[in-house]
Amino acid sequence: MSVSFDIAVIGSGAAGIAASVSAARAGARTLLLDARPAPGGTGGFSGLTTLCGLFDAQGNHLNDGFPREFAESLAESAPVQMGRVWVLPYRPEKFRALAVQLLAPVTTRWNTPVSATAKHNRILTINDFPVGAVIDCTGTAAVAQTIGADWLSTDATTQAPAVVFPLRNVTAELNSPAAVARVVLPVARAGLPMLTFQPNLEPDTVTVKFSGRPEQVLPVVEFLRQNVPGFAQCEAPRHFTLSERAGRMIVGRYVLTGADVLAARKFPDAVARCAWPIEQWNAAGTAYFRYLPDGEHYEIPARALQSATVENLFMAGKTLSADDDAIASARVMGCCLATGAAAGKLAISACSR
Repeated sequence: MSVSFDIAVIGSGAAGIAASVSAARAGARTLLLDARPAPGGTGGFSGLTTLCGLFDAQGNHLNDGFPREFAESLAESAPVQMGRVWVLPYRPEKFRALAVQLLAPVTTRWNTPVSATAKHNRILTINDFPVGAVIDCTGTAAVAQTIGADWLSTDATTQAPAVVFPLRNVTAELNSPAAVARVVLPVARAGLPMLTFQPNLEPDTVTVKFSGRPEQVLPVVEFLRQNVPGFAQCEAPRHFTLSERAGRMIVGRYVLTGADVLAARKFPDAVARCAWPIEQWNAAGTAYFRYLPDGEHYEIPARALQSATVENLFMAGKTLSADDDAIASARVMGCCLATGAAAGKLAISACSR
């Protein structure tokens, strides 16, 4: 007889880790598969070094349970305020190691593309394994595409990818908006693409998110060396990563909207909280931020984590049911942890239907 699973989770980034661990801890036989060779997703492999979306405007945790457990296990320092938001600096290698540790009770399959069969609005199998319910955490709606379920998408007009790389031997102070402006304004005046800086736990190192093309990285680094104090000795990056901000979202029983985010809307079936602004980037590298009212957060309803047409298909992270504006807030990793943990619990109820 074929091995069967209560829950199959597709994608092992922050949302997939949270969904898998939460389902397994609730007693579900859980399968996790990913096209990558190891767990981690954006948090482990994009080059990012800050975990965003965990905190409210005062730096307090918005979501208890698994999101807080994961963050506290990952933390080596206190949260850092960046402008109007708080972030948690972390090491990508520790993110990957923590994922492996937490996923010990879960059956995993790596280097594995997803296939699925469905009948009468239910998914029957994932990669030939009979399953009770499925959670799509791919960020690309991979399961929905396989079975023909409805999905929405973003594009480079609002969610252009970023090139991420570490920049070492930086002595410039970058801990205030004024200090950062002294760096980015000369770059902008030179007609070069926009860049932003994030904390990095390595000494004299910052993480750069660059809105240009990969082949423009070295010219920008050389410009910094020649023209900006504190960058004269910085090392050209040996590697950089293209980080996708968002991709495709599955249409759910409720589609979270940008209006919900900006109104700090609350829901009777809320399962997660987020206070991150709507953060959109176009292909030219121009950023557009829209913030919630001071001190506020919005909620994500359970209905936004369940497919509108497939009764045992759930989704979390960048794949949750949201419009182009809402996903520009809810896509951050802290929120992905929260929606993943919620989806892991919600999906169990669909296993016996």
